[in-house]
Amino acid sequence: MGMLLIAIAYLVYAAFWVRLSLHTLIWYRAARDRGTRHPGVSGGRLLAASTALIDIIFFRRLFSSSKLLWYGSWAFHAAFLLVVLRHLRYFLEPVPECISDLQIFGIVAGYVLVPALAYTALLRTLPGRRYVFYQNYLVLGLLFLIGATGLLMRNFFRPDLVDVKSFIMGLVAFRPVAPPGNLLFIVHFSLVLLLVPYLPFHIFTAPVIAIEARRRQQGLDMVMHDKR
Repeated sequence: MGMLLIAIAYLVYAAFWVRLSLHTLIWYRAARDRGTRHPGVSGGRLLAASTALIDIIFFRRLFSSSKLLWYGSWAFHAAFLLVVLRHLRYFLEPVPECISDLQIFGIVAGYVLVPALAYTALLRTLPGRRYVFYQNYLVLGLLFLIGATGLLMRNFFRPDLVDVKSFIMGLVAFRPVAPPGNLLFIVHFSLVLLLVPYLPFHIFTAPVIAIEARRRQQGLDMVMHDKR
């Protein structure tokens, strides 16, 4: 079982970097082609990118369309980021002080993540707000189970953290060791492996969608106000 989990972890690791590379190439080609079609407007592109970055960080477009959904979505994404940063302690040795300082915030975020995700998912499934792709439901389910199993491990079924770090560091250093014997950790780690291949798509799609949405809005404003 341990060797199978290790093999799957390395396959997922390879798939992650392959997909990340492909999305990077696609994004680069799209940006280059846009620059070729619209030369001499680098300042405008920079402004659009900056505005899109603000949209991404603060979910400004979502706030304008649905404040109720914005509360849950922003809380979930902020909590998820803090949880991920907290988990970096298992991948780094020595652990940077900045990561150590974030531990308490990451713990609190773990308790925020699951209810914020449930709240967001509930609003998304209301009539007229359903997701178009069932893949979104899969990702939501994976995130919910990952958060739930993480809370169960923290409060009721704690694995040996020394064994957990030895296992993770062994994978990172390509010197794998047997995973901890905690069954809930195996489930939690397996769910994370299922989620990882989706991350490049989400990470790269969000900025591109925000930039394109901002560009279309600017074009619409020009048409509506006849700005030439």
